[in-house]
Amino acid sequence: MSNFKIDSSTNIIKLNNQTYIPFQLHQLPKYYQEIPLSEQFNLKGYCYINYNSLKSHNFDIHTLNKDLDYTQKR
Repeated sequence: MSNFKIDSSTNIIKLNNQTYIPFQLHQLPKYYQEIPLSEQFNLKGYCYINYNSLKSHNFDIHTLNKDLDYTQKR
């Protein structure tokens, strides 16, 4: 049986002890073509990529897409 958990604030999905990071189309990494299709899937307009297949682990996954509905305030 598969385990499924989604963090509603960051949209990070944990599926079968694997972490998937959401990317919008304009945020995809430059080496996106090198990532195997088995390590990614699309859901609700986001491309989810397995954290282990990303080349750079130097970013904080807790701040990705934090302000999805952000509008500039004046």
